[in-house]
Amino acid sequence: MGKDHFWQKGYLEVIMIVTSESTPSPNATGSNPNWQSIFPDADHRWVMGVRRGDAPAFFSPRDPTGRVRAEREHWLTENPERYAALTPTAEPALADTVALAQQMGVTLAPTLTPWEQLMALGRTWEADFVWMHPDETGAHRLTGGVVCFPSSWALRDKLGRTMSETHRPVPGLNAALDRQIETFFAKMIPGVAWTRENANYSRVPDLNQHPLRPRPPLDATVTGEEFLIRLEHQLLLKFPASGSILFAIRVEVFPLSEVLNCAEGSARLARLLDTMSVAAAEYKGIAQAREVIVPLLRSLPLAKSEPQPHSESDTAPDPARDVGLSSP
Repeated sequence: MGKDHFWQKGYLEVIMIVTSESTPSPNATGSNPNWQSIFPDADHRWVMGVRRGDAPAFFSPRDPTGRVRAEREHWLTENPERYAALTPTAEPALADTVALAQQMGVTLAPTLTPWEQLMALGRTWEADFVWMHPDETGAHRLTGGVVCFPSSWALRDKLGRTMSETHRPVPGLNAALDRQIETFFAKMIPGVAWTRENANYSRVPDLNQHPLRPRPPLDATVTGEEFLIRLEHQLLLKFPASGSILFAIRVEVFPLSEVLNCAEGSARLARLLDTMSVAAAEYKGIAQAREVIVPLLRSLPLAKSEPQPHSESDTAPDPARDVGLSSP
């Protein structure tokens, strides 16, 4: 696409999620994560770790089976009020998002109401998405979106909240990152996409882990075969017209065996889980499970790290580097 489009090429910061080999992969994308890149060679701490990304690549279809979109259709049909929300403040951001989708080849009937447009995007894209808009103080509040595959959170509970309020349940995160996150949002250049990755953990491969859907805990009875890694690929993109920030999430679920195939990745994940504070481990739901999983991860001989490819250079200003949020 040409330079006249309002988005620009970048590098997205992402979160990925993968499923167990004993069950059908919910995303069927065949992705092959670089675990040495996903898990830092450091003790646990809350980091943003953004890098520039490519919005069209992020939203492009990756599931040739159609199962992801079929599941999104199911949840949005069964309970649209639970998985979607649209406030009046979000409507300009919705218009920007529709324009972005149309530039990427999505066809939406011009007669659709804003709510119908939201539902159509939620069914068409494989990724979840929400918008954050600055209030009169400059703090960004969640104004709406579609979230069919949440990792233990509910869209309606977060609606209208600032980032600080949204992150309040996460032990120590606001103290570590609250100011940097808002500074980064303020400095984002419209049209330049950013991505990051975030790992969560689960005992079931379900993509939809809404808090109202009960699931077995990750406790001391968990086995290596049951321990799953939910990787969220996340994208951030500020719109020039509305000034809102589009925050999108792709979820993949991987069995622990995928990490065990990478000795360096196993060593890094073991260190990450082992050095996590009790409060952080309880928040992540792995306070008991890590007593089982860390020794398993450390049972492999440590492999030498392989050189990681560098992203292509880009001359656009880097707000993440300005506030200390860039990936190393």
